[in-house]
Amino acid sequence: MNKLRLKFSKHGPIRFLGHLDVMRYVQKAIRRAEIDIKYSEGYSPHQILSFAQPLSVGSTTDGDYMDMTVMSMENVASVMDALNGAMNEGFVITAITELPEKSVNAMTSVAAAEYIISFREGKEPSFDLEKTFSDFMDQKEIPAVKKTKNGEKTIDIKPLIYKWEILPDNRIHVLLSAGSSSNLKAALLTESLFSFAGEEMKEFAAVFHRLETYLSGTDDKGDYIQPMIPESMSELSFTSDKNLTQGKIYV
Repeated sequence: MNKLRLKFSKHGPIRFLGHLDVMRYVQKAIRRAEIDIKYSEGYSPHQILSFAQPLSVGSTTDGDYMDMTVMSMENVASVMDALNGAMNEGFVITAITELPEKSVNAMTSVAAAEYIISFREGKEPSFDLEKTFSDFMDQKEIPAVKKTKNGEKTIDIKPLIYKWEILPDNRIHVLLSAGSSSNLKAALLTESLFSFAGEEMKEFAAVFHRLETYLSGTDDKGDYIQPMIPESMSELSFTSDKNLTQGKIYV
């Protein structure tokens, strides 16, 4: 058996599928590609897949991940070719790596996610994005209302914003906490920014693109986050940051 981590991108109409539909789509593609994937035991066996982080409907990504175990394979390249041959346009496996047998699955590993937030033409913010975001981050706390299974609660999202910058074309580039314990959605960040600026955000104004998904680690330099397949890091991923070393971002 081989445990694999797969990186994929998602663009085009498929971005409007919800997470459960994406899972079903991938399961069907695996069957079409005749991948010898491991199934669960019992009366209703299912493919053993672990997706790192659900993506909001309508968002695109270049850096999402899933783990799966195959019973046999020629090599990782053959798995990638077979899957991409079975996928529809817009969904592409871009990298695969083998994992140690006892490694933690993708969903449990997630620590952060990196996004580009842009605005549709005619729906851009009227305020100075660079100055407003700087003032926004200068607050001692940044309260935001987060929806949970048990209702709504107010949380401080400032510790969940690891890095930010405003790109020359007025897009927001951010690195946010993610995972099961402390997850900040890019949409909640954007809504909070507009609320801070005293401006109502137009409907469907923001466009969200996930650049990369990260896991956490610790070494002699301190705590860091790193792409789930380190060698596949995006060229835009805060590469000018002085704390970025060998694909690690120290936080």
